[in-house]
Amino acid sequence: MDPGRRPGSRSRMPNRIARRPEGGKMTKNRGPEFRQGDWVESVNALGKGLGDDGRSMISLDPNVVMAAAVENTGLSDFGDDDWFVEPLYALCKALELTLLGRVMARHEVQLLLQNRLRIEDTLKKNPHILDEPIENPIFVCGLGRSGTTVLHELLSEDPAHRVPQLWEMRHSVPPPETATYGSDARIGVADREIALLDKIDLDFSTMHINAGDKPNECIFLFGLQFLGDFFLGQYNVPSFIMATATKDLTPVYAYHKKVLQLLQWKHPGERWVLKCPAHLARLDFLFKVYPDARIVVTHRDPLRVMSSMSNLTTHLKAMRSEVPNAEGDMWAAAFGEKMLLDEYMALRDKLTDKADQIIDLRYQDLMKDALSTVRTIYTHWGLPFSDETQQRVRAYIDSHPQGQHGRHKYSFDDTGFDLAEERTKFAAYQERFDVPSEV
Repeated sequence: MDPGRRPGSRSRMPNRIARRPEGGKMTKNRGPEFRQGDWVESVNALGKGLGDDGRSMISLDPNVVMAAAVENTGLSDFGDDDWFVEPLYALCKALELTLLGRVMARHEVQLLLQNRLRIEDTLKKNPHILDEPIENPIFVCGLGRSGTTVLHELLSEDPAHRVPQLWEMRHSVPPPETATYGSDARIGVADREIALLDKIDLDFSTMHINAGDKPNECIFLFGLQFLGDFFLGQYNVPSFIMATATKDLTPVYAYHKKVLQLLQWKHPGERWVLKCPAHLARLDFLFKVYPDARIVVTHRDPLRVMSSMSNLTTHLKAMRSEVPNAEGDMWAAAFGEKMLLDEYMALRDKLTDKADQIIDLRYQDLMKDALSTVRTIYTHWGLPFSDETQQRVRAYIDSHPQGQHGRHKYSFDDTGFDLAEERTKFAAYQERFDVPSEV
């Protein structure tokens, strides 16, 4: 694909929220409080001094970014599948950022493009990689804060399971190898990349813990196709939503599978265990590519987690933009939860032939007895739950008490919504999956 195939453009949006003061002081603006590193305002002031927030310094023209990726890698083939092109251009047009935000966005977009170039080059030189079998993968999905992360990490304790780590999804080539998997230099590279977030937002670690060698969401693989999910939680880009809202996502899952085949080529496992909340509403596309997939869905009171997810989203956007909209993020979280759960219920009614491949679990049961909940999954599909795996799961539980990294405080009261009205919206979901109310 030609990296210069379309011109890029950007739109200007007015600032709606004033910047926070220096010194890591706390202010409150239509939602969550922020404590930013003292240096952030100083960096962004450089862009303000130019009068364009750094647009003339850091280009996000997709043609420019694609050309830079080509120059950096010495490669030029982004693959025969050009599904990613339209959302890439839509994203770059929608971004409205501070100077620091532009640096972060440019890095993210260019890194994805460079990774894609290297993946395509590796597959071209080693076409047999696409013969790698992906059998009975397990996908964990559910609303944010419903236990998907802890369940994913508990399942990763089984030595038979292949779980994608952050570093290998961000820097996939050369493909990881078993002999050096735990010591690969790219782990440190990924650690340093994500460490910036904690330096920008001083409270971010209480909301989200990450590390280069930590099991992570396969949403990073969606980023290679520039699917909206990967960016919507980090950037204030409402116009970008429609770029992929009605598209057939089968090519996205097909590319997802290609990358898994590459990652397991020299470091295989018995089965993949993957996690991403967005799978919840896309099981039809997922099953087209992974017909023997096994789906684990976690369930929790949507009203309990609503403010937590909107708070996290607003923090992520505030790192990059001067136009975060806490009120809008709250409405988006409420709408998004309702849409995801309604679509999941509709898909369950539609995919009756896949009923045995889906298991529903409650957050309360996972928190009360994680070992028994994990055992339920193994029993449901007749998988061996070895003594070694049980010991490793127990060790994980003992070493990961809730709140060990600080508490992310959130409450339904923060939403400003009417409790009875919102409860009515989710009544059918809670009744169907026996989800207890927590507020």
